[in-house]
Parts: sequence; C-alpha cells; structure tokens
Amino acid sequence: MKVMSETLNEKQFDLLRYLYRQTGPVPSDHLDGRVVRALRSRKLIAEAKGWVSITDPGRGRFEEAVRRRRSGPQRGGEGAHRNARAEAIQRAIEALELALPKDAEVAVGPIFAYADDVVEGFRQYARRIEGARRPVRV
Repeated sequence: MKVMSETLNEKQFDLLRYLYRQTGPVPSDHLDGRVVRALRSRKLIAEAKGWVSITDPGRGRFEEAVRRRRSGPQRGGEGAHRNARAEAIQRAIEALELALPKDAEVAVGPIFAYADDVVEGFRQYARRIEGARRPVRV
C-alpha cells in the first residue's frame, strides 16, 4: 500500500485556501482533478454530486498552517533561502486575507475586483520574484 505524505504541495494548499474562502460548495468540474483526489484521500475535502467543499479537518489543517506561518520565520531549511521581499509580500497577503471578508470586492484603480482574485495576483507575484532569485543547483 502506498503511503501518502502529510505535507501539502503548493497547488493542494492553494485549493484548500480557495475552498476555505468560499461561502459554499464549488463545482468540481472547475477544479484540477488530481489535486481534488489528493485532498479527498486525506479527508480534507468532500465531493458530492459534482460539488466540492472543505471538511472540518481541512478547515482545521488550513487554519493550523496559517497560524504556524504567522508565528514567525523558520530558521534553516527551505525558509533560509527565501527572498526577503517575497517573504514580506507573503506576510502582507496573509494579513490582508484575514482582514477581508469572504466575497468582498476591492477597488483596483478605476475598477472593482473580487478580493480573492487580487490577493491571488499578489501571491503569484511573490512566487515569481521568489523563483527568480532561487539559487540554481548544479
């Protein structure tokens, strides 16, 4: 029997975050099936009649991960190689995410956009600058 790792990859955590921020279930055909299967096998999400929602263990897992990240930077390991600018953006994103209500809209210049989309844009930007400065392994 294959044992699945307890750690979530970036896509799995992003889907868990997305489902956490929703006010109800979302259609499963809009989601990556591989990620859904991985989270469903860990009992972090539930799928019924084509709709996916986060379970109580999934909600707890997400909240625990957010609390752990907010407790402070980890020394050594992967955390030591992170870009300081990307790390500052990630901390600001987490604070912004906690402050914004679900289904909120924010003004971006002359237009309004869903807050979740704006936050996701910031998150992608932080990942891009972090990846640009990541050391190349030879």
